[in-house]
Amino acid sequence: MVLNWTPEIIVEIFTSIIILLATLLMYTAPRTKNIRSLYYIRLGLFFMGMLFTLDLLANLFLITLLSRISGLMLFPSAVFLAIGINYTIKETSNSPFLIIVVALGVLYYYLAFLPGAVRFELVGGHLNLNWTGLYELVGSIFIFFVGSASFYWGLKTWLNAPFLIKREALIFFIGTVINGPLTLFIYLFYYWNPIFILFAYATTGLGILILCLGIIKEPKLLYILPFTVNRLVVRDRKGNPLFEHEWSRSSLSESIFPGFLNAVQLMSEEVINLGGLLDIKLEEGIFTLYESESISVGLVASKYSKLLRECVVQFTRDFEQKFKPELKKQVKDIAQYEGAFELIEKYFSNFPYKNIKSKKQPLLLAGKFAKIPLEIENKLSNIFTDEKEYQAIKTELLKSPLGLSSAFFTLYKDLKDESKRISEEESLYLNDNNDLD
Repeated sequence: MVLNWTPEIIVEIFTSIIILLATLLMYTAPRTKNIRSLYYIRLGLFFMGMLFTLDLLANLFLITLLSRISGLMLFPSAVFLAIGINYTIKETSNSPFLIIVVALGVLYYYLAFLPGAVRFELVGGHLNLNWTGLYELVGSIFIFFVGSASFYWGLKTWLNAPFLIKREALIFFIGTVINGPLTLFIYLFYYWNPIFILFAYATTGLGILILCLGIIKEPKLLYILPFTVNRLVVRDRKGNPLFEHEWSRSSLSESIFPGFLNAVQLMSEEVINLGGLLDIKLEEGIFTLYESESISVGLVASKYSKLLRECVVQFTRDFEQKFKPELKKQVKDIAQYEGAFELIEKYFSNFPYKNIKSKKQPLLLAGKFAKIPLEIENKLSNIFTDEKEYQAIKTELLKSPLGLSSAFFTLYKDLKDESKRISEEESLYLNDNNDLD
């Protein structure tokens, strides 16, 4: 069998490989494995990759059925991408865009198997299988919708991105521009000269690769739009503060928690029997309160979120387990609970900080690293042999500005050298006095 090699097939090979590889990377990257919106986005990109794969096989072997099926991949790709984008923007799958896509999909599947939906055409001296008529028109509408939705998502993400991840948001936005407006603009020239389809395929693959790399580098991009997380506070059952953490400023944060905590503790038995979780809707946001046997955990956010509720519950359970001895002894010293920052990294690491507006503000070491680098940890363990002192210093460094660790070790070295010099001088002085005697 003679294979029908054409420039379009070669470009489609690279495009399909790039899209499927980018999709695979988002499945394997640890920080993107369990994000709900990405589950649908990955499926959408997978079907997009299958579209190019089936289309290149249809042209390579000149099989009309494969060409029809390749076009059908646009429908599930558009549906899953619409659901994924909806979740990142408003944490729900419903939208007018999705309704339009589903309605068009029914028509699209009907048109796919009508006579004349696919035909052979000679393009640049090469034989190709192309979609025609209404089948091509509805397929082009799908392409337009996906490109436009991608661009809208990227633009909103970039405009609303907090300072700390603005650069990653720009990379992500560039990917959506290439995959959206640029590809659509080039695709229009396809109707003037079919050779432009090669450039449209190339920009599609490049745009998808860039936006996927942006998400892999910074998954927080997916949590910029649905809600803003303001503050988490932990108190014991008597109302004593044990731990708190802040992502962004809120007028609710300072005053709301104590009042609601007192009110809930009056009915604590009923709350625990109902599962211990309350959502209190306020004019400026949502106050989520989880009441366990030992502690009360309050979270202020901009709006209701099932994901945040789950994070609060899991954080509370792990907090009780981690500090079980301290809670049993009713320890009220806040310093004893500073290790809870590890649980913040575990359950809330994907939520962006919005209380840092410029480079002049200190960046938290723990905001960049999930844990202290091994080199620093080894140095600390050599300096502080007492376990309690070691853990206390380690916790403080986790919350300290970047660069403080190096300053700390420099200061320690200088003090150590100075102490050694003083000891040597004292020893020399004592020896001289002994000689005189």
